[in-house]
Amino acid sequence: MAEIIDDVREYARIARQYVDVKLEIIKSQGKMTVSDLVSALAIGMMVATLVGMALVVLILGLAFAAGDWLGSTAKGFFLVGGVFLVLSVILFLISKSFLKKFIQNEIIRKLDEDI
Repeated sequence: MAEIIDDVREYARIARQYVDVKLEIIKSQGKMTVSDLVSALAIGMMVATLVGMALVVLILGLAFAAGDWLGSTAKGFFLVGGVFLVLSVILFLISKSFLKKFIQNEIIRKLDEDI
């Protein structure tokens, strides 16, 4: 009977070790997933910043060029500003139906990819 009790205690000890190791693996996988997600977000923000800066320069050039074409720098800036205002309204209208779902799906895909 003592052997059975010792065997049960040994199995319980092994089971505890297994659970502890499994929990450590899950924690490590969670840390990796979060770090991958945060690093992807950081890289995306850096790229978006650089692209944004390039777009500002291009937009200023376009405004000056349109101003030369229209005969007044102010008219060029108003034209380019109006175009971007229209684009902003369109983006706002489609953002709830498309853009939000797209971003959510990309985050979920990235999380599922690591699991």
